Amino acid sequence: MTDSLGTFTADTKTKQIYTLLRERIFSGRYAAGSSLPSTRDLASELGVSRALIVEVYEQLIAEGYLEGRQGSGTYVLDLGASRPVQAQSIDPESSNEMTSPELAPSFNGIDFRPSFPSLEHIPHKKWKEVTLSVYDQAYASNFGYDEDPAGNRLLRANICRYLLNAKGIQCSPSQVIVTAGATQAISLLCKLLLNPEDAVAIEDPTASFIHSIFAATGADIIPVPVDDHGLCVDDLPTHVQPKCIFVTPSHQFPFGSILSISRRIQLLDYARQTGSYIIEDDYDSEFRYAGMPVHALRELDSQRVVYVGTFSKNLYPSLRLGYMVVPQELLDPLLRLKRMTDMQCPTLSQITLARFIADRHLERHITRMKRIYGKRRKRLISALTEAFGNGVNISGDAAGLHLVAKLSGRQFDSITAAQLEERNIKIYPAERYTIAKGKYEESLIMGFGNVTESQIAEGIRTIADLL
Repeated sequence: MTDSLGTFTADTKTKQIYTLLRERIFSGRYAAGSSLPSTRDLASELGVSRALIVEVYEQLIAEGYLEGRQGSGTYVLDLGASRPVQAQSIDPESSNEMTSPELAPSFNGIDFRPSFPSLEHIPHKKWKEVTLSVYDQAYASNFGYDEDPAGNRLLRANICRYLLNAKGIQCSPSQVIVTAGATQAISLLCKLLLNPEDAVAIEDPTASFIHSIFAATGADIIPVPVDDHGLCVDDLPTHVQPKCIFVTPSHQFPFGSILSISRRIQLLDYARQTGSYIIEDDYDSEFRYAGMPVHALRELDSQRVVYVGTFSKNLYPSLRLGYMVVPQELLDPLLRLKRMTDMQCPTLSQITLARFIADRHLERHITRMKRIYGKRRKRLISALTEAFGNGVNISGDAAGLHLVAKLSGRQFDSITAAQLEERNIKIYPAERYTIAKGKYEESLIMGFGNVTESQIAEGIRTIADLL
């Protein structure tokens, strides 16, 4: 890519300038500690609006490339000596190849369940139209077994196009395996990579079902703390070499932090040195409320990172379709495991989803839901602030379908949760997601995806009244 922006189209300028500035940082043209040009000067140099440069700077600050200093300017952070291994460039258009919620009983009250989509806004009508069309045009062979355990070829091709357009991930259909949600993808990886007493490093806190999947292997689970910049890479074990490392770098679950670029590079260095594979769970990063979606860790090293995605958040959980983008050396053993596990995911559901993506219905649905979720997020933040004032600290709300509310001096335990459930309010104390207990007793993980704005207001009032 050159520094000339003359041929850029309007809808790609933000991504192109983001990539340009990132390349300048990686190449050393913008050295660690150096000051970047002012937004006005850079906008003039590149022939774009100053607002666009401000947006790109804010994105790079969020991802840990830059820091803004009040009254002084914007500076490049030290990323360490290493540089990422770039993924092979693949254009799926020209190729000749064509996060599981915890099980819970039904609850009819106001449920602040984190990372759960709005069930009332599922695109039923459009999904039904596409489904009927698929069934009307289906071949007899579509009702038999699919010989390829990787999944329907059309769906895998459309997943590649979706990932490239939505998240900047370059991959080919041959690298994609369709699974029964992210849960099956992670379970298959555990079966392949882990034996009893092997070491595995996972974020702490993490989703309860994730911990259960890893625990079921008999492996030695090493919890690694997280902070405002994601996984604390310095706390990864030095006395053992984990077979794999589980991370949610684009929107840490449940705390919502973004793994900074310096830590991403440090984590990749660690994985290469120890021979570990990194399982990257990107469960909801497309719902980002400022700037572009955060780029995937896999973009920096396609050989050490297995990227796991799901349609449970951006469509609906009961669809039970997810996928993983797999390094070449893991592909054949994972396909053998997939065949032995369930033969295949339902063919007609895969074809329906492929057409739904190809016809841009998924893209339009995500755009619509970002607006709806954005309003619910704002309502939850305002309701918490109105109820608790300076006593609440809100974080982890830049993306996804939940945020973290820390209420100083309050403790949330099973008793508090039970008292609120009697009042038809369901809450999720942060402690339920931790491995090492006792650090987050004042925090709630509050989902806003499947609650209306009026329910949010009522629920927060009830919580405040009880406390």
